[in-house]
Amino acid sequence: MATFPAGFTPPPPSLVHAGALQLGRWTGPPARTNLIDARYRHLPRPLRNLRLKEWQAVQVTSPTLFVNVALVNTKLVALVQVKAFDRVAGVKHLHERKLPPWAFAPSQTMLDSTVAFRDRTSAVAFTNQLARGQVAVDVDVAAHGHGPAMRGRIELATDQGAAQVVNLPFTHGSIYSHKGLFPVRGELQIGDTVHPLDGAVGTLDDHKAYYPYVMNYDWVTAMWRGDDGVARGFNLTRNQCVEPERWNENCVWVGDQLWSLPAVTFTRRDVRGPAEAWQIRDAQGAVDLTFAPTVPGDVAMNVGVVESRYRGPFGVCRGRLAPAGGPVVEVTDRFGMGEDFWLRC
Repeated sequence: MATFPAGFTPPPPSLVHAGALQLGRWTGPPARTNLIDARYRHLPRPLRNLRLKEWQAVQVTSPTLFVNVALVNTKLVALVQVKAFDRVAGVKHLHERKLPPWAFAPSQTMLDSTVAFRDRTSAVAFTNQLARGQVAVDVDVAAHGHGPAMRGRIELATDQGAAQVVNLPFTHGSIYSHKGLFPVRGELQIGDTVHPLDGAVGTLDDHKAYYPYVMNYDWVTAMWRGDDGVARGFNLTRNQCVEPERWNENCVWVGDQLWSLPAVTFTRRDVRGPAEAWQIRDAQGAVDLTFAPTVPGDVAMNVGVVESRYRGPFGVCRGRLAPAGGPVVEVTDRFGMGEDFWLRC
């Protein structure tokens, strides 16, 4: 059974009740993740929907592979991503397409829902069945001029491990985030090579937020299974929440235990250079981590009303996490990913 720090409570039935946001940190998901129903700048529902950014993603680490699969909808443009890095061959495979915002509909529950995009060249589907203890991700994308076909199924056992579910305040609106570290089974075939994923570990990321017109955040995550067989991982974010020392989603997982971490800052040196490093630290000394990007992942777009500057590199994490009341986690050359995201939308 998962264990949680002080301050985590059972979830409310929904994120929004009678138009009012329910804020907090919870031991599980609300039955309804209905952030669209929140009062937001006195806007009618259709205009609120245009402001609500939504995505679902998973990240998976195995001895041979690091995988990120995502469906992102900013409401002015959507994105399907399948990114896989062959850790043995040192090769990154990428399937990424910009889509119209009506290409897929985000869900309003993780208990029993499907979020999917399918056409002749891309098929990515998240089948959310938290009521049954599972999230499954099906991938079937065609080969293209820059990469091979990728197909397979990734299953996260959400009845094991631990999840952190939060709804945190912005100056206007809020940010809902459901992240968790779980055992993985399945496989992903890349070209003619089948990569087994049984015994791997993965993180889930279900996300909705009323970001400001200019949105920006920093994020680093990694997950691994240690020599003792125990899964470990962390989530470190610097975003636009008010009172970040009180309202943040920083945490570390050890098996089915979740421990909170304080607010952090990101400092970058030698950006895009051979010695680039992101330093992630807090004011109390609980977080001292360096992320060294080794595999680039940039997406830039400027179409007038929408401008995006996104960096999502893969790389290596080193350092130390010491949550209050919890175990010290030494992070020794653990593969993960980071994001440096600026969006005007």
